[in-house]
Formats: sequence, C-alpha cells, structure tokens
Amino acid sequence: MNQKNYWITGAIGFLFVVVILMFSAKNSNQERTVDWDEAIKILNSGQTQGVMQTHSLDISLTLKDGTIIHTKEPKIDDIFDEIKKCGYTRKYIISATE
Repeated sequence: MNQKNYWITGAIGFLFVVVILMFSAKNSNQERTVDWDEAIKILNSGQTQGVMQTHSLDISLTLKDGTIIHTKEPKIDDIFDEIKKCGYTRKYIISATE
C-alpha cells in the first residue's frame, strides 16, 4: 500500500469513529464535565465505548448508554496512556484524535 492509500484508509477510519461517536451522542441527553481523576475511574469502569481527544486537551468519553463525559487531560496523549493501562477493556474502546 502506498502512502496515499494509508492516508485514505486513516481518514476513512477517523470518519467512521466520528460518526459512531456522533450517533451515540444523538441518542443521549446526558452530558457532564468531571475532573481528570474521575474521568479515569469512568474509563476503567468498562462502560467507555469511545474516546475523542482534541489538541486543546479536551477529552470526551462516550459511554455505552450514550452519556458523554467531558474532561481536560493534563498533557497531550495522557488519555491514550490511560487506555493502554485498561488491560483487556482497551480493545473495545474506539479512540480518535483531531
């Protein structure tokens, strides 16, 4: 696969994740903001379905029931380090970054 095909595949994958997270958000009327430590507890609870990270350190966790949890990570990519620590549950978490 050449570099252009990798880019296209990555872009399609990213759009797929965004659509899934948007669909989940439309099915929920529950959103809340929590501190970083609480967000990590939620992440490790096994109820997290998707994670979105922005360059401004904003994190959105989409839970299986459609609830959206917002937080701010201490530094860029901290959320992905925490996902790696989740063990078996991490393979079920859809992750995206802008």
